[in-house]
Amino acid sequence: MSKIGIVTVLYNSEKVLEDFFKSLDEQTFKDFQLYVIDNASQDNSLALCNELAQNVSFETKIFAENENWGVAKGNNIGIINALADRCEYVLLSNNDIVLNPDTVQVLYDGLNETGASMAVPKIYFYDTGRIWCAGGRFSQIKGSTKHIGYNQVDNGQFNKVCKMDYAPTCFMLIRSDVFYKVGLMDEKYFVYYDDSDFVWRAVMQNKETLIYIPHSTLKHKESSSTGGGLSDFTIYHLARNSIYFIHKNFSFPQKQLTFTYKWLYKMMRMPYVFSKEQVKVIEKGLRDGKLMCRK
Repeated sequence: MSKIGIVTVLYNSEKVLEDFFKSLDEQTFKDFQLYVIDNASQDNSLALCNELAQNVSFETKIFAENENWGVAKGNNIGIINALADRCEYVLLSNNDIVLNPDTVQVLYDGLNETGASMAVPKIYFYDTGRIWCAGGRFSQIKGSTKHIGYNQVDNGQFNKVCKMDYAPTCFMLIRSDVFYKVGLMDEKYFVYYDDSDFVWRAVMQNKETLIYIPHSTLKHKESSSTGGGLSDFTIYHLARNSIYFIHKNFSFPQKQLTFTYKWLYKMMRMPYVFSKEQVKVIEKGLRDGKLMCRK
């Protein structure tokens, strides 16, 4: 039994895997096992993953799926197997990241010292060294989430250990019993908002404690497998899934407030922020989000 089961989902991740495996192999914390779920990658991800797994000191279990299930279901496959192997903790991890040698150890120590249920590190952009995420928060007016410190130079302004009501599951250490209380990822999301939904259920509904540990750090190669922040794939799924997230988790008064905000944004701001083609993609996402709520 490994103390931590690290779960990562692959989809066309060939370019980032070598750094990911290398930085995991350099961890001072050694009591972990890696669970890799390949969502039918079209590149050389699966073959490379098998090759890299032969040359590291930690055990790796690889699940080659026959289709792209999405991030949520991919994570669930890994989580279920980690729980079946009686891992005491599950660490949900992107593979487009590079860790410092003590990243896992500091995060693990911080979680246990505070008695929290879940813990996240400080995350930097890989290329600029600016902050990508120093914890986060929910915006119930917008029905979205916000990364604290996004794109800021790190001058130590986010170096305090503190509780958060949200953080992305890009790299999140979670006590295994949380999944028995909260449940798994909602697979209807496919990608985007699946982590928001899970953290909302854990922290906002079940009162689990999410702690931010700033001295555990890593670098993130953002959006390496989805085409970037403004790809049609991204803006479609963000629009669609935001509607489902709000409908599923918000109270009736919250829904009324948030949907009013979204209507005003669509009428007054969206045409000036996005191209006509992107607006069409977003509008389709919003329509499909309403359909998701009925299923």
